[in-house]
Amino acid sequence: MSRVGFGIIGCGTIAPIHAEAVSGVRGARLLAVADVVEKNAKALAKRYAADAYTDYRAMLERDDVHAVNLCVPTGMRAEIAEACANAGKHILAEKPLEVSMKRIKRILAATDRAGVKLGCIFQNRFAEGSIRVHKAIQAGRFGRLVLGDAYIKWYRSQEYYNSGSWRGTRRYDGGGALMNQGIHQIDLLLWFMGNPAAVQARTHLVGHRGLEVEDLACAMVEFENGATGVIEGSTAIWPGHPARVEIHGTEGSAVLEDGTLRFWEFKTKRKADARIQAEARHVKVAGAGASDPMANVKCEGHRQQIRDFVKAINEDHPPKLDGREGARSVALIEAIYKSARAGGRVVRL
Repeated sequence: MSRVGFGIIGCGTIAPIHAEAVSGVRGARLLAVADVVEKNAKALAKRYAADAYTDYRAMLERDDVHAVNLCVPTGMRAEIAEACANAGKHILAEKPLEVSMKRIKRILAATDRAGVKLGCIFQNRFAEGSIRVHKAIQAGRFGRLVLGDAYIKWYRSQEYYNSGSWRGTRRYDGGGALMNQGIHQIDLLLWFMGNPAAVQARTHLVGHRGLEVEDLACAMVEFENGATGVIEGSTAIWPGHPARVEIHGTEGSAVLEDGTLRFWEFKTKRKADARIQAEARHVKVAGAGASDPMANVKCEGHRQQIRDFVKAINEDHPPKLDGREGARSVALIEAIYKSARAGGRVVRL
């Protein structure tokens, strides 16, 4: 396996998680970081013996940088991704891929033209509990899927939104409680339940000042397989609760909290079920992100996804979670926002 050289663009809150994850993957090496704030770039670079840049375009000139992690605010990624693709660099972007499908299509077009890999970070798919649920669905253990729900009842302070001029803006955040925070659980919901067919929603701003986006949203989703579901997302719920995804079928049900199984029951039993159920009863859920975006955040999910990305580069196949797969959650959230703007009208996807 060839060693893949990585660069990080954007050295803010999430960048250290990416840096640690890259450093923990065999066959990957962090070589460079870039940020317009020089002290941020230098601090991260020093920690990982990498080179620091204030102009990411200079970093893109390096032949030993093969892949770039995009950690800049969401609404800045299309232009930077185009530059990365034109420089022949593979791209792994933080969620969401961009703030709108229109801008995502620019990234997809650029990476298709350049023939480079494009991935989007949704590390919760790599959690053991999430994988178990997905495999059980594929094996038909749930019977006919009838209900799939995502609940993201979190808290973010006014200071959190005030800490960055881009936070809570349509241009750079794309949306609020759903687009920024709830998108991980929405991605899982789509992975489990399949494509959405229609949505009906309401959004509100109830607990914060000066935001252009929602801090409370409720949506009812109809899926192509005939199932229905509910999405509830908020950053105005004190003190914040573990994010929850529930999957229910005619022959089984499972509940995840922050990627950890809390309920696992099927009409047709298997030997492993008793052990999984016992683990579900006794495991402690950390509540990552419920009231603090970086509380209890581990890099293991990122590391697993970066390992898969390195493998995709070396073996020349798409990563497990490529750009088009990563775009599905944005398309659904856009439809939710469209419905809410129209007073709760049903929007078909």
